[in-house]
Amino acid sequence: MPKGPRKFIFSFTKSGLTRYAGLMLFHQFCKSIGLRNYLQMYVRWPDYHYRNFHPADIFLTHLFSIVAGIGRVENTQSLYHNGLIPPLLGFTDFPHRDTLREFLRRYDATHLKSLQSAHDTLRSKLFHHLHLGYTAIVDTDTTPLTVFGRQQEAAAGYNPKYHGKHSYSPIIASEGTMGLSLGIILRPGNFHSSAGALDFLKQVLHKLPSSIAATRIRLRLDGGFYDKDIIHFLDEEGYGYVIAAKRTRPLRKQIVTARYHRFAPGWEVASFSYTPFHWDQSHRFIAIRRPVEAESETQQKLFTFKRYTYHNTLVTNLTLTPEAIYRSYRKRALQELLIRELKDSYYMSKIPSRMFYANAAYMEIILWAYDLVLAFQYLCLPPQHQHWNIHTLRRELWWLPAEWVKRDNRNMLLLPEKYHYEKLFTKIQKTISKLKPIF
Repeated sequence: MPKGPRKFIFSFTKSGLTRYAGLMLFHQFCKSIGLRNYLQMYVRWPDYHYRNFHPADIFLTHLFSIVAGIGRVENTQSLYHNGLIPPLLGFTDFPHRDTLREFLRRYDATHLKSLQSAHDTLRSKLFHHLHLGYTAIVDTDTTPLTVFGRQQEAAAGYNPKYHGKHSYSPIIASEGTMGLSLGIILRPGNFHSSAGALDFLKQVLHKLPSSIAATRIRLRLDGGFYDKDIIHFLDEEGYGYVIAAKRTRPLRKQIVTARYHRFAPGWEVASFSYTPFHWDQSHRFIAIRRPVEAESETQQKLFTFKRYTYHNTLVTNLTLTPEAIYRSYRKRALQELLIRELKDSYYMSKIPSRMFYANAAYMEIILWAYDLVLAFQYLCLPPQHQHWNIHTLRRELWWLPAEWVKRDNRNMLLLPEKYHYEKLFTKIQKTISKLKPIF
């Protein structure tokens, strides 16, 4: 059996070593689209007096730390001795974690609104570059963000994982076709899903390209948005929608007495009209059921009556067949996957501060990071690799050991031998070099 090396001599002399060599591609992408110049010119930053760093530099430090997978703000100190990331961002000295956190604490409602407006401009540019101009799908959902301290505005509410713990309850919206985010609003954890949801939806719909008619926009919402005012607004403005309905006792009677037909093995669907209490007019409802013997223990269900188990109940104004509406609504599960990715891979669940607007600003920075990574996927990766998520991008591209050296006034990045994505790396770099500024 061959023996490995047994004795080592340690020397702390190298200055250009990094484990994030592939992040240079993402930096080149941000540089090509003109991100830093846009941030410096068109965002109203909080007032602070750090001599060595422009506010846009602090913002980009947060952004790149999130994209690199550093995690909590205090973990950014691991980049202090990195041989590539600080000079890549133009720093001679990497910002201290207290500097990064203090930058967030300076935020108030005015500065947060400025950052959100700048993000809306970025979205409008990306909509054009990603060719989203004729139809759109809006997915919206809420999720609890548990806090383990005394954060402002945090309160005890619906929290299935940590019962009784204080939390925030943000509403997150995204475009279901391309996956771009459409906004986030941070709320106390004891807020109901529909609290402030109508105003939020109006803002979200306003962010979509003006070339998309209201009749070409569809919304897929969960039961927290089953609200008379929301549905009345969508009907009045001509938006299509599919919303999970609350199972009131009168609605249950309609569900179990409706006429069903089979549309898949073990699945039946019904369509019926019903006027909920205090509503002005009847609406179309879709109900799904299965025979009890076809159920599994792990499958989510609503209630059982006689020989059938009843699953989703949806309210809609679409004229599609009942089974088509159900299949369309099932794709809303992508929004739940997005929220899981934001919480686990973009560290949305790692609340950085006790101050409400600091946390709201950090949530907005996370959405910036998410949208820019998504744009990088669509604009820079070959079609066969565009499905890569942030985990795969980090593992296969960004977490790449290298040494940065200068030879004859040329910057050289010495990458590992036998790197299996060498051709892909080179192809991405060539694609980025051809990109034009979008701002």
